[in-house]
Amino acid sequence: MTDGRPVARQSLAAARGIELPDPDTLTGPQLEGWDCALCERRLLADQLLGTVEWTCGSRTREVELWVCRPLCGDGDGSDGA
Repeated sequence: MTDGRPVARQSLAAARGIELPDPDTLTGPQLEGWDCALCERRLLADQLLGTVEWTCGSRTREVELWVCRPLCGDGDGSDGA
């Protein structure tokens, strides 16, 4: 269910068969979109991987996860970047 959001928001993860990371394992900069959600490197060029629900205390919010462009080694099925 997309709740009015474009279906394409999940397309990179779905197209590449990438499992979205557990938001509880991500760092603050990864959750804020400063660092790659997969490899933790600072993002200079990015692309939307997908969205996850992240809960902090009693508040749940939808967080967009951003990744390296071109996709880093952690997301392309290779052994490394």
